[in-house]
Order: sequence, then C-alpha cells, then structure tokens
Amino acid sequence: MYRIDDPSASATLPTPEAALTEGYWTEGNPGSGIPATLERASWFNMVQEELRAIVVAAGLTPSKTTYNQVLSAIKRIGQNTVVLPDTGTANVYTAVNAVPLVSGTWVDGVVQAVKIAHTNTGASTYAPDGLTAIPIYGLGLQPLQGGELLLNGTAILMHATIAGVNSGNPICVLMECAGGAQQVPPATASQHAVQLQQIGHGQCRLSVTSTTVLTLKPYNGNNVIVNGVPLQLPSAGVTYTLSGLAASTLYYVYLSGNTASPVLSVSTTSHVTGSNGVEVKSGDATQTLVGMVRTNASTQFVDSVTQRFCFNWFNRRNLSCQFALATTLSFTNTTSALLSATFIVEFLTWGDESVLVIFDGTCQNNTTGNAVQLVSGADGASNIGSPQQFNAAASGYGGNFSTSYNNPFVEGYHFTSLFGNVNGGTGSLSLGSQTKATVRG
Repeated sequence: MYRIDDPSASATLPTPEAALTEGYWTEGNPGSGIPATLERASWFNMVQEELRAIVVAAGLTPSKTTYNQVLSAIKRIGQNTVVLPDTGTANVYTAVNAVPLVSGTWVDGVVQAVKIAHTNTGASTYAPDGLTAIPIYGLGLQPLQGGELLLNGTAILMHATIAGVNSGNPICVLMECAGGAQQVPPATASQHAVQLQQIGHGQCRLSVTSTTVLTLKPYNGNNVIVNGVPLQLPSAGVTYTLSGLAASTLYYVYLSGNTASPVLSVSTTSHVTGSNGVEVKSGDATQTLVGMVRTNASTQFVDSVTQRFCFNWFNRRNLSCQFALATTLSFTNTTSALLSATFIVEFLTWGDESVLVIFDGTCQNNTTGNAVQLVSGADGASNIGSPQQFNAAASGYGGNFSTSYNNPFVEGYHFTSLFGNVNGGTGSLSLGSQTKATVRG
C-alpha cells in the first residue's frame, strides 16, 4: 500500500477539517437541489492511512507495484499472537490489553494469551482490564488444583459459558500452558488420555455378602479396565442378586458397563485373554472377568471353610479349608476305597494355581498286627498324595497319620478325598481327624 506520490501531493498529512455528522456518499440530484457528495482529501487520506497501517503493522514494506499487500498483511497479523504479561498474583491472574476488553467484548470464544508470572497453587481466577474475575477451569471442566499455570509459561485462556459448569456462569477454559500440568476429562474410550485417579487395573475384590448377593468392592484403588477403558467402582461396590441360577453349578463373574453404570453379572461361559491382556468373557470383550463362584445344593451363594465357593481373579490370597470328624469313622474294606463322601472340603481353583491338601489325625486297627493304609486324593480319585500305613501293635492301639499333596488342578470345582483300607480287622479314624486345603483366590 504505497501512499499517493503525485507531484501535487502534500509532503505532510494535512490537518482535516472539523468532523461533521457521519453519513454516506450520494450522487446528488440537481433537479431537487441535492448536491453530490464532495471528494475530500481528508477522507482519502484517512482510508489511505488506515490501509497502510495494516501493511506496516505486519512488517511489510509498502510497494507501489504489489496489489495484495493488505491481504498479505491481514494473513500475517492473523498468525501473530499477542501475549499479555501477567499483572496479578498467584491464583489471581490479571492482564491489560492494548485495546481494553469491556463486558460487551469479553464474551464466549474470546481468547487471551497470558505469560504467567506466578505458578498457581490451587483454584485460580482471571480478570482482564479490570473486569470481574471469573474462575479458570481445565479441559476436564473442573477448577484448577495447582501446577497447571507454570511460571514463564504462556497460558491460553478462552471465555466460555457452559450449562452445568460453574452453575452456568462464565469461566475461562485453560486450553494449554507450556510446562504446566494438563487437566483432562475422565477417559471413556481406549485411546483417551486418562486421569491419574483412573490409572490401575484389577483394584477390586469379590465377596459373598449374603446367600443371594455378590458384591464387588474397591480394593487398593477402584479401577478395573472394562472394554479398554478404566471403570471406577463406587465406594459401596457393585452387586449381583441371585436370579435364575442352577444348583451346584460353577459361574464366572464379569464386570461390564462404565463408571456411571457398572454391571456385575454371572455366566457359565468361560474366559479368554483379550488383545489388551485383560481377561474377558469368551466371545464378549466388553465383560471383564473378576471372579468365579459356585452355588450350593440349595442354589445359594456360600463361602465357608468347608465350601470355598467365591474366588477372586484379582488380588488373590490364601484361603483355608478345613473339616474335622465329629465322630469316629470306621471301615473294614480290604481294598482301597473312598472312606467317606462327607469327610471332605470343597473348593474352587484357578488353572494357574496349586492346591495344598492335607489329611491328618489319629487312626487305629482293632486287631493286633493288622494295618491301616491311607492315601489322599481328590474328586473321588485316589493315589494323588503319598500313601501312609499304620500297623497296630496291639488291639485298639492308635497312631498319628498324615497324607498330603500340593498339585495344580484343572480350573473349576474340586473336593478332597481320603482313600483307605485294612488287611484285616476294623480300621478307624478318630474324632477330630481333619481334611484341610489351602487354595488361592
């Protein structure tokens, strides 16, 4: 935008005539006595200087032979960001614009770039040009907590009014600040950034809270990855109420849904490892495995020392099983056989865990010189543990026995079994003899 360079042009800007009422150009109407609008030098100088100011502000050198300098200048200026110095204090930020904002121009969508002079330590506000301070919120639409506005970082703040945020009153959204912590909303999809409180997996524990209710509660945190996204369990946990299940049946327990609506369910369908390493329901990766249960013969949930029927996939711990004879158990069979269908403990186990089983107590044979032979087993099968033999030195003479094993099992339901026999006479296990197991779940 080159100034007029005609030989008749003034070397200095003439003083314009006094300002009159603003109006518009007219061609005039001689028949009506309306004169045409005069082309005054003051108006042309004003237009020339306004356009030239844009070119110069963009750092361009005015040229007589370039005809898009104003356009180029506008593009250049649009690339520049005016960074305002922070004139406030920590948590109370202010700045002054060259052309002050007023209530009518400080509106939604207006952006301010402020070079921070004080790192924030908590919730913060911003007030440009002496206007009323409004709170600064992060991208998660929550008040700042500290460290988001870093000393010498440039904060990009946008005026916004969002229903349900700050009671519908205006806020400044912190779009970014170099070096400062970035607030993000809770992740709801697998590629989303997560909040610190969302980090973790398997922070839960399943339990039987009644004969008809299972409860999954937070444990060492409250996150479980479900469908690739952290689901945060409520402090009271998530429950499943028994309905439509069969007696004496194994069920896997799955968690689905999201933080707002978590769902606990059971299924006889087993589990597989998903592509992200999370154990999920076979055929449905939206359901994360959290446990395994078995109903008893009365179609109830139970978890006791004789029936360990509630197992956790996460946060496993040693669980003890124990049953002691309340009366003497006698037998006369001379070939190895299951001594009792009730001298057992029942339990579940995961396929990657071993189970320690012990039978111990006192045995005897009522005939001198005859023997008692015992061997521990499981699920009605013998010869799993080491065999034990006791020879009666005298009629009714008793001795201690212990037979055990520590073996992995196929995942699911199992029970301990004790096999035995005599070579004559009557053998017996004394009151208080025990079957015990240690499982992990």
